[in-house]
Amino acid sequence: MTSEGIVIADGIQKTYVGGFPRRARKTALDDVTFSVRGGTIFALLGPNGAGKSTTIHLLLGFLNPTAGTMRVCGHDPRSPRARSSLGFLPEVFAFDRFLTGRRLLEWFDALAEQDPRTRRQRVDEVLGLVELVSDADRKVGTYSKGMTQRIGLAQALLGDPELLILDEPMSGMDPASRRAVKDILVSRRTRGRTTLLSSHILADIEELADDVMILDHGCVVAKSSLETLRRRTSVVRIVFEADPNTLESRVLGDRFVSARPSVDGGTFTLDCDENEVNAALAALAAAQVRILAVSPLQRDLESLFLELTDAGRAPGGNS
Repeated sequence: MTSEGIVIADGIQKTYVGGFPRRARKTALDDVTFSVRGGTIFALLGPNGAGKSTTIHLLLGFLNPTAGTMRVCGHDPRSPRARSSLGFLPEVFAFDRFLTGRRLLEWFDALAEQDPRTRRQRVDEVLGLVELVSDADRKVGTYSKGMTQRIGLAQALLGDPELLILDEPMSGMDPASRRAVKDILVSRRTRGRTTLLSSHILADIEELADDVMILDHGCVVAKSSLETLRRRTSVVRIVFEADPNTLESRVLGDRFVSARPSVDGGTFTLDCDENEVNAALAALAAAQVRILAVSPLQRDLESLFLELTDAGRAPGGNS
């Protein structure tokens, strides 16, 4: 597999038909086009109901697109060859409570028709990765929420899949377990493996992702590398020195009403969009204040997410 296009989706539309009134149609995805580069961590983001789960189910071959084409590891997602290249952890899952962690993984390994002669080696390897070796022979029903999440990740990692698809993989984990999962994903990337990650924990996405796609109402509202997305909506910070008693009367208009004073009241910080920098500097120069610094800032992913989706506009919106 080349470094380009381990997943290729072109013009994907998914429409559901049914219910009332009279077989109403609902479009879950509308003209969604994207590709996932091999050897990267690709983040699929969006508010609840944006189309993330539908996209994942299409990638897994659980659903068929209404229109458009999709290839996974060079094959139709519904083909056995595509599915044999995947590992998947859904957001919600349940395992047999009476199986031990080790027996559960052996069962999944057998379902994948892996060589039984090396099964123990594969199972021990993933148990070590998710730090469950000492608990491998306990019944899954006795596991904590975080341990259950880790054994779920272990089954997805069996066989070192070319493409790993994870939906909220760190839900319920403590900080140490989350760090271990992040290390696993970074290690996979180093070895040329690919991960498609969907999560509402945007700080984790910021730390891990190479590329990001944001969906809203079934449409792509942003699609780029994380660094490009940040630069596209970057903010410039201007630090200047002025007399706080005369600042408002000396600065033209109300442009700098949001300037934040320092503790001593003599230094001010103003954040503005890139396209407003020249006008801001000209107004400050005309006001004869002393400019101390001008520096670009990168906005965090959460603020960008809220700006680009209805989650940041609708009351009670989910992010």
